Amino acid sequence: MKHFVTQALKGKKPRTEEEWHELVRRNWSMECAFNKEHAGDLLATSWSMGDIRFEAADLSGQRWTWIPGPGLNHWRSHYLVLLLIESGEIEMEQDGTHIRLREGSLAIFDGSNRYTQTSKANSRAIALRVAKASLENRGRLFSRRSMFVPNPTSPDVELLRSLIEGATAYGENCSDHNARLVADYLTDLLGIATNTATLPVRLVRSDVMLGKIKRFIDRNVGNEHIDIAMVASAMGVSKRHLNRLFEREGSSVMRYVLQQRLAKATEILTSGDVDVRISDIAWQCGFVSAAHFSRVFKKHYGKSPTEFQRCGMTSASE
Repeated sequence: MKHFVTQALKGKKPRTEEEWHELVRRNWSMECAFNKEHAGDLLATSWSMGDIRFEAADLSGQRWTWIPGPGLNHWRSHYLVLLLIESGEIEMEQDGTHIRLREGSLAIFDGSNRYTQTSKANSRAIALRVAKASLENRGRLFSRRSMFVPNPTSPDVELLRSLIEGATAYGENCSDHNARLVADYLTDLLGIATNTATLPVRLVRSDVMLGKIKRFIDRNVGNEHIDIAMVASAMGVSKRHLNRLFEREGSSVMRYVLQQRLAKATEILTSGDVDVRISDIAWQCGFVSAAHFSRVFKKHYGKSPTEFQRCGMTSASE
């Protein structure tokens, strides 16, 4: 999709230069200076999909310089930045690494390291903030690395770019459920797409495998038949090795399965859907029966599912 940022900015109110300076300082902890190529309206919009933050902007004729500090809500410590260019040209520098990004270019960097970016005329881009914790849960160990550009010829990178473009154009107004799904897919694809020779980080294989196993369990948590044998077979590892991976975390396979089932159940119970039945929740979360679900839930939370749902609705109404 060629004009994904333009679509996101459609109908947005232009900012004054004073408002723009404040926005760049507040959202990015950067200082903005305009150059002779600056022209046109100052447009930007932002929204969240799951735990990914989207910020689309017209950056034409601007130079951003890094302001020391952790950023608003310490975002620099907790997020990586993924930058995708719709049009124009943006030059970036970080830790002695210089890159020039043109239409369709994709770059990933850690905002806690000092960097600068200089945009030429007609430059528009989308920046995503992706939680480091989400990537680490998938076995990706990013931290304080220089910026890099994933292999543009990789089909995985092409798929990642296409999904970002679609999410940028239409994600601001999509449903919360779909937003969470898209965020999960994006984070998964980012982990896959950056697993190339261009990635300046060595990964511990067991951590990578554990991340893949957890993602498999998360996606199959509604299957009441999931057990150690099923997971080991699906992931191509022995049951012994599988158990060892979770033991390193002081946990076990089935304990993790139960944790994810209960987490999914609490999400449904607090969704505000007053018509959802306990038996339906039990089925969706992989419990063999509503009675079994209720017993396990009360043992873990000290309240029955019905009581928990009622408390959640009361809190929301207050």
